[in-house]
Amino acid sequence: MSSGEPSAAGGGDIVAASAAKRVAVLIPCLNEAPTVAKVIEDFRRALPAAAIYVIDNGSTDGTAEIAAANGAQVVLETRRGKGFAVRAGFRRIDADLYVMVDGDDTYPAESVGALLEPVLAGRADMAVGSRRMAGTSSQFRPLNRLGNWLFPAFLRLLLRVKLTDILSGFRVMTRDFVQGVPITARDFEIEAELTVKAVERSYRIVEVPIDLRSRPERSFSKLRPFHDGRRILWTIVLLFRDYRPMAFFGGLGLALMIIGLIPGVVVISEFVETGLVPRFPSAILAVALELAGMLSIAVGLVLSAVSRRFQELEAKLEMLARPPSRGS
Repeated sequence: MSSGEPSAAGGGDIVAASAAKRVAVLIPCLNEAPTVAKVIEDFRRALPAAAIYVIDNGSTDGTAEIAAANGAQVVLETRRGKGFAVRAGFRRIDADLYVMVDGDDTYPAESVGALLEPVLAGRADMAVGSRRMAGTSSQFRPLNRLGNWLFPAFLRLLLRVKLTDILSGFRVMTRDFVQGVPITARDFEIEAELTVKAVERSYRIVEVPIDLRSRPERSFSKLRPFHDGRRILWTIVLLFRDYRPMAFFGGLGLALMIIGLIPGVVVISEFVETGLVPRFPSAILAVALELAGMLSIAVGLVLSAVSRRFQELEAKLEMLARPPSRGS
């Protein structure tokens, strides 16, 4: 994982290099009629050779019709949720490089060259447009600003990963990455899932500074700060449980055993002094907590071993699917 500035190569050189690849611009949209035409136009100008897809997520304001009229290919996904829309794009669209961007015209299309550069250079499997890197000027609402500080900090605490923006909706991904990362997210937790699974599967992430614009007039956010923030936080916790079971269950077990010492010490001290156990409820509670803690640690050990075996199996299957080339 790294953060990087665009290289000295000109944007035109990067666009020319990308023309040799099949680039798909994926624009998940839900009721983005005021902005979708401009987003399509801006990305057509920035990437003339790219195929532009609008993944309509059940819009009722004519977003799909506007997108089709402006030359984009429309993919329909009736299940509401950004995660469903992105999953539909990954499943139905075949390309060498995937550009994912929101349809609300808050991400600058002219920055796509800087995101393509580390991927085309072979330095990244996923390039993320970071709205929080030094030197950026991003227009966050107060609650969104808090969330975009909190979630990277939480991820850094759990996985020891230094990333500045795990919720950015502006990304460039390789075909291998899209095919190799199973996505289950339904809504706005899609970006957090992409980031965590990229980290845990050892894909290379490069962050590139971008500016975030304010939404234009008549354009409204579908993000519900508290509801979606809770879903994003819970997604990170569940992914931590799945990919780091020993740390998750071991930490939980250790916490239970430490808590169990509180009533346990009182019971033991009274028994040492009087030879009696007058506090039976406290004794039962202490034993239950200690047993629960030891059981949790045992579960972590078992799941950690199972997880490691699955990782080895996945690596072998990948080698069988793409055997290494032999030199002459």
